[in-house]
Amino acid sequence: MTTIGIILAVIFLSGWLRIVVIGGLLVFEVIEISIWLRWRRRRSITGSETMIGEKGLAVNDCRPSGQVRLRGQLWSATCPQGVGAGESVVVTAVSGLKLEVAPHVPANLPDVPPPQT
Repeated sequence: MTTIGIILAVIFLSGWLRIVVIGGLLVFEVIEISIWLRWRRRRSITGSETMIGEKGLAVNDCRPSGQVRLRGQLWSATCPQGVGAGESVVVTAVSGLKLEVAPHVPANLPDVPPPQT
């Protein structure tokens, strides 16, 4: 894109305007390259280890084996504590294509009265 912009600037612009436009395009290109180089250094977040801690939903009774829906997909799962169909679960471990899950217990925060003014 920058190359096309420079060619058009050389053909259709003259004098200082040509230099300003080409300089702006070069600054844009340097910024774009630096962004891409930073992006390449980012670590990929894929794989089974990213599923640990994810919340899902038990599709059928998981006592101790059953199925869980996680990220829109059905997974075979085991739950040593046991959960019923429709209950919320959290992934604790991944072994091949089987998940180990535990019941998801939402944190009960104490009721704090609003500050008085």
